[in-house]
Amino acid sequence: MKSAAVALAVYLVALEAKHVLDEWRLSRVLRKRKELEQRMHVDKRDGWCVDDLKAYDGQDPNSPILLAIDGQVFNVWRSRHLYGAGGAYAELAGHDATRQLAKQSLESDEDDGAPLTEAELDVVRGWKEYFQQKYEDCGTL
Repeated sequence: MKSAAVALAVYLVALEAKHVLDEWRLSRVLRKRKELEQRMHVDKRDGWCVDDLKAYDGQDPNSPILLAIDGQVFNVWRSRHLYGAGGAYAELAGHDATRQLAKQSLESDEDDGAPLTEAELDVVRGWKEYFQQKYEDCGTL
């Protein structure tokens, strides 16, 4: 009976130690996440120009990633795996991606420069709504 009580006490102490360690690890992860979010934050402003976006093209893993759609600038750093260096949509980062999204092409050289059709404008509106729901608004272009 005494050995069972000792074993229970050891188990409870170990369980409490594990809980303390888990809490410490979680606090470190949360602190690092908060620091990352602060580094990736871009203040919202109006009057961005296309050249301003070039600095946020996703090539620097320690910088935010911006792109514009239909005059609105979005911070897409949370999807770095898509818009960052080597990502499937890296061509859109640091640019006004309106025409590429409208034409449904990642290659800007495939754009004929013709005015967008109503169907293409609908595509842009759909993408813009999607980005408005998913990503941080950084202002207007």
